[in-house]
Amino acid sequence: MTDAVVVTGLGTVHPVGLGHEVLWAELCRSADAPVREHIDDFDPTPWFGRNEARRLDPYVLFGVAAAHLAVADAGDPDLDPLRTGVVMGNLYGAGTAIAQQQAVMEAEGRGAVSATLCSVSCEDAAASQISIRLGLRGPSRLLVMSCASGTAAVGEAAALIATGRCDAVVAGATLGPVPDVIKASYENVRVRSRSGWERPFDVRRDGFEFCEGAAVVLLERRSHAEARGARIRAVVDGWATSNDAFHPSKPSGDGLELAMRWAIEHAGRTPDEIAHVNAHATGTGTGDVVEAEAIRRVFGDRSLPVTSVKGVTGHSLAAAGAFETAIVALSFEHALLPPTAVELELDPAVGLDVVSGSPRPWTPGPTLKSSFGLGGQNAAIVLSPPTA
Repeated sequence: MTDAVVVTGLGTVHPVGLGHEVLWAELCRSADAPVREHIDDFDPTPWFGRNEARRLDPYVLFGVAAAHLAVADAGDPDLDPLRTGVVMGNLYGAGTAIAQQQAVMEAEGRGAVSATLCSVSCEDAAASQISIRLGLRGPSRLLVMSCASGTAAVGEAAALIATGRCDAVVAGATLGPVPDVIKASYENVRVRSRSGWERPFDVRRDGFEFCEGAAVVLLERRSHAEARGARIRAVVDGWATSNDAFHPSKPSGDGLELAMRWAIEHAGRTPDEIAHVNAHATGTGTGDVVEAEAIRRVFGDRSLPVTSVKGVTGHSLAAAGAFETAIVALSFEHALLPPTAVELELDPAVGLDVVSGSPRPWTPGPTLKSSFGLGGQNAAIVLSPPTA
C-alpha cells in the first residue's frame, strides 16, 4: 500500500496493572507464576462518574479505559471525529450487568430493573461508549470472531484506513468477568487449566486460564501520523481472516494456515521475510500442536523464533490478539522477545524454536501475529517495525 497503516498508541488494562509499561515489565521479569484472572482494584473514576460506572458492565469500563490510554500514548492527537472510527472485539458481553439485574428482578420485581440495561447490555456497548467518550462519529463496529476477535479487529480497522474511509481508528477488544456457567463449559470440554498455570507449548500443559482486561491500539494513516509528528510504533502490513469449516470447537489448522499465508501475501511479503511468529498458543493439548503444525507448513524447515505470552497474560479470549498486537509493537521498541516461559519443557510434537528462559535480544523484523478460536475462526496480521 502506498500510504501505510501505522500503530501510534497502545492502551492496556490487565490484572497486573494499567498501561503497557506495567504489562511489558511483567512479561520480562523472568518468573513463572499462575495466571491472574481478575482485575480486583480497577478504578473507573478517571473516565466515569461512580453512578455511571455502576450501570456499565466491567468489559465496557475496561475497553473505554484502554482506548483512553491508547489515545494518550499516541500524544492525545486532535482526531477528526468524522474521519476516525472504532472497531472493538468482544465475547460473552455484559454477563455481569445482566446477572445483577436478573437478581434485582427476582428480588424486587420487574419494575426495579434498570432502564439502562437494554442499552448497556448491547454487544456493541464497548464500541459505542468509546465513540461517545472520545466524540468519534466515524464507523463504530463490533467484531465477534471468538478468540480471533482482537486480531481481526486490528485488521478490520486497518482496512478502514487503507480503503480511505478513515484517517485513524481505535481498535482492540475487551473481556469482563466470564460467567461461571461458561467457565464450567470450558472445563467440561477440558481446555481450562486445572492448575491455574498456563503453559503454552509445554509438555505439562493442561489448558488455559481466563484473564479479564482490554487492549486497544490507535491506528493511523502514515501520512496523517507523520504530519503531526507522531511516534510510530509499528506498521500494519497485511491482514486476513479465514474459517476452518471443520468443527465448532476442534481446530483443524488448515484454516489458520490459510489466514497466515493470506496475511503474508497481503503484506506483499514471502514467508522467508518473516522474522518472528507471535502465536496464539493457549496451552491446550490439541490446539498448540495443531498450531505448531500449521506454522511449520507455512515456514517449512526454516527456524524462526516463536513466542506465546499467555503464560503471563492468561487467555483474554476476544481480547487476546489485541494484547498480543500491542506486545509485538513493544518487542520492536525494546528489541526483545519476551519468553513463553522461564522453565519450558518443550513438547517434542511442537518442533519450533520457542523463546524461553529470559527475554531474547533480536533485530526487529516483520512479525506474524495469528489467532484462532471457536467456530473455526482464524485471523492473522503482519506487523513490521517502523524502519523496516
